[in-house]
Amino acid sequence: MLPQTKAPDMDPTQVVAAFTDILTKAVAQNLKKATGTSSGPYVHGPGGLFGVRGLEREVISTNTQITGSLGELIPIEGNNTIYPLFPYITGFLRSDQQEKNAVCDDPLEAAGFKTCIQTTVFGRKEFATRTLDVTKVGEQNTRGEFFDLALANGPLVSSMAGLMQGFTGYSESSAFLAGREMVERFLELAVAFQRWFCPQVYVGNPANSKAGGGYKEFPGLDLLIGTTKIDALTGAACPSLYSDVKSFSFRQISSTSDPDIHKTLSTMMYILEMRALQNDLAPVDFRIVMRPQLFFELTRVWPLQYNTEFTDASKLSGLDAVYLENVRMRDDMRNNQYLIINSKRYPVILDSCIPEDNRADNATIPIGGFASDIYIIPFSARGGTLRTLYWQYFDFKNGPMQAVQDIRAGEFFWSDGGVFMWHLKPPNNWCINAISVVEPRLILRTPQLAGRLVDVAYVPLQHVNDPLPSQDYWVNGGVATGRPAPSPFSEWNLSGPGFGN
Repeated sequence: MLPQTKAPDMDPTQVVAAFTDILTKAVAQNLKKATGTSSGPYVHGPGGLFGVRGLEREVISTNTQITGSLGELIPIEGNNTIYPLFPYITGFLRSDQQEKNAVCDDPLEAAGFKTCIQTTVFGRKEFATRTLDVTKVGEQNTRGEFFDLALANGPLVSSMAGLMQGFTGYSESSAFLAGREMVERFLELAVAFQRWFCPQVYVGNPANSKAGGGYKEFPGLDLLIGTTKIDALTGAACPSLYSDVKSFSFRQISSTSDPDIHKTLSTMMYILEMRALQNDLAPVDFRIVMRPQLFFELTRVWPLQYNTEFTDASKLSGLDAVYLENVRMRDDMRNNQYLIINSKRYPVILDSCIPEDNRADNATIPIGGFASDIYIIPFSARGGTLRTLYWQYFDFKNGPMQAVQDIRAGEFFWSDGGVFMWHLKPPNNWCINAISVVEPRLILRTPQLAGRLVDVAYVPLQHVNDPLPSQDYWVNGGVATGRPAPSPFSEWNLSGPGFGN
């Protein structure tokens, strides 16, 4: 049996250190066997991705990473309640429909109130590292193969709001490529998890979960911001919790048809701000979320529509001054990432993980154009004292790890404050790999203060690169199978090509 580990809450370097310690003991004792074969390529050595002599030290990543996302800005907390119930008072019944007659008659009773209860569920996602043959770690073709390679720019987006604050033991230093094969495989998991998290914030739907529970999705914003809110216990409709959802009907943002994009968004913000006042939830920290290219194109037309509302711009006196103000306003909104609506600045969050359609998806979209949604998100209410949008994760360090310690199953550990649970699979002789699981969910406590403008069309001159392989404008390329191993001339290989690599 493996020695018991205390399974501490690990920082980035401790994750890999713990894995290495468990691995060393498991391989030395050869306790168990499991199926599986080594999965290359490796970073260094014969057939390695960088198993080439004479490389310069700086490695530059051209991976189109997630440059920003709503998910990484949302607060996070641990929670082990499987079916939380969120209560609401949705209104008071009328008490003014009858009046008493005689002075001495009893007055009518004041009517009661209505309630609604909402719930949500955790998602579940797992990945495994590629199987590693530990006897190959540290291989070097010749003395000319350098182990001091260092990434000049990283392929990951920060920490996803703390969901991945210490995930891989990875840092942008020489340690990543200096023969630390397992760190590289942890990084592969990090990229895979981030690519799952980012779009799930929007498209997550428990209807896509597997019946056996091995894969589960949490409700994303396309469900949370909606007009189908029902009581979790009775199924009764709860209209006072409905979000403000409108369609721009695939019209371009430059359209002057009534209502134009400015009138639509300004009306939505007015409605939501009024709801906050009427619900005694003001002030609310509203933020607008859209794709980066939609924001770039929107700021082309927004200043003119904002500055000339109810005015024929062609008949304005001092037209040059108006245009100069439009340019100044456009540049300031782009540089400081906001939209000014109804005389107020609203921060804009840019997220390339928002789904985007093109003409192949919907023939209504203009040729060369695209369409996506704009979200209005309440981050907090009542001046920040009421948190309205936040992550929750099933805390693996409370509960599951107690059972692990009770049976002294030292091959389990957690990371990132309990967000992820890890398991070192029993080695197959010298071949090992690890698996990891996370169970997150997104909570929106005030859906009535959220809005979504769907099917907004825009026609850029050129589309930017996308960060997800599932998206149309994702690019990669390059070598994924490793470099040919050198084959020097020898007694057993008289036709070797030498060290030409």
